[in-house]
Amino acid sequence: MEKIEIYTSKKKSFLLLIGSLLFVLGGIYMSLHPENFHSRNPIFVRGVGIVSVLFFGLGIYVSLKQLIKNQLILVIDKIGINVNPKKSESIEWKNINGFSEIQIQSTRIVIVNIDNSDFWIEKEKSMIRKKLMKYNVNNYGSPFNFAANSMQINHDDLLKILNANLSKYKYNA
Repeated sequence: MEKIEIYTSKKKSFLLLIGSLLFVLGGIYMSLHPENFHSRNPIFVRGVGIVSVLFFGLGIYVSLKQLIKNQLILVIDKIGINVNPKKSESIEWKNINGFSEIQIQSTRIVIVNIDNSDFWIEKEKSMIRKKLMKYNVNNYGSPFNFAANSMQINHDDLLKILNANLSKYKYNA
């Protein structure tokens, strides 16, 4: 178990594609026929339809991208974990204090508990990602978190692998 690469799930991407297509079609219908909805404000109905087309159109783009190209989204190895494989930098095991989880609605999210949040936030070049990391620290106590719902692995197995590797490489090194 030297290096574990986790990719996006084709099945989940396909389900996202189907759901997004349905919402885009519904949004188009709302935009073209707002009078069919018993609302006092057809402009509002048309606006909701347009927003639906734009938002779920992005879902179609993302799901097609994931279906066409199998994207690597998490790497676990003896050095640490890489939550952004496009950049080849890892959170080293020595900086990880453990993993916790939260649940938002029905989505379970893994929180990577680290000892140096400010270091990672300052290191980030993208202003958008930096703001997102600050938000995560303020709300969840860590700049790094991820959900297994878009991965080829289920949440429980992912947590087991992360904890096993933390024990193996941090505490037994």
